[in-house]
Amino acid sequence: MHNLYRKLCGLLTLTVTVLAVLMSPLALAASTGLTTEHIEGGVYAIIGETGNRSEQNLGNNANFGFIVGDTGVLLIDSGAGTHAAKAIEDKILETTPLPITVVINTGGQDHRWLGNAYFAKKGARIIASNAAVADQNARAGDQIQGLINATGQHPMNNLDIFTAPETFETTYQLSHAGVDITIQHQGAAHTPGDSWVYIPALKILFTGDIAYGDRMLGVIEVSDSQSWVEVFAAMARLPAQKVIPGHGGVSNISTLGEQTYNYLVHLRQGVGEFLDNDGDLADIRKVDQSAFDYLLNYEGIAPGNALRVYEQMEWE
Repeated sequence: MHNLYRKLCGLLTLTVTVLAVLMSPLALAASTGLTTEHIEGGVYAIIGETGNRSEQNLGNNANFGFIVGDTGVLLIDSGAGTHAAKAIEDKILETTPLPITVVINTGGQDHRWLGNAYFAKKGARIIASNAAVADQNARAGDQIQGLINATGQHPMNNLDIFTAPETFETTYQLSHAGVDITIQHQGAAHTPGDSWVYIPALKILFTGDIAYGDRMLGVIEVSDSQSWVEVFAAMARLPAQKVIPGHGGVSNISTLGEQTYNYLVHLRQGVGEFLDNDGDLADIRKVDQSAFDYLLNYEGIAPGNALRVYEQMEWE
């Protein structure tokens, strides 16, 4: 009996230890699929999973970035809610103990902004384009419900949604960590308020959802495929050498041009020909996108892309 008691005590101790490890910040960040990549100087990328939103990744199936300064950290995109923001913060804490003092939202998609409330509560400035804030307010309810369905929990964890108090129409400039930073909203792309973040001195570009790498991009109900092509072309004129897309690995503008710009041009050409030939909407899946079937998630996303581009081009 005494031996059994000792074994039970040992098992209990082991269980508590394992739970403590699993609940630690490092374990949480690892379990959500986030990895950190040093870009240059104080600039880092946080690379998320390329699959769908899930209970494990908390909706953070995207890329983020941060810049470490002397007294604080600038964060590019705040994550898909309170739990997701905490996972990003924990990931940053592996690099620096400094607080997050500035947050930039590059667009209106859930993982770009629903973590704002978490960081604003800690005193961070929040910055986004006017168009992004309008889109965020318009779709917040649908995004929250979608995350509940995907992750099994309410993303806000009792915090109210929080949109950026500091907004801009097309261009916003600031300095952090001794470098000048430009945020540019050139027009609608994946979402109406998409912006890129560029650091000229280091030639580092964070594209937000204007560029997708390695995986098939998503044309959603609020996307503007025509403007998206134009916005990407404008962004591609920057002399960027290191490019962090909204999804996928750290890349360059040439590769991302193939996977985003060329794909959108190809898709619009195919749908345009389909419309010119009076194609029936029931046959929209026949628009050939197979040249891009090497991209992750192609099978699940390509048909819907054709449908939504069709719906847009009918009215162009």
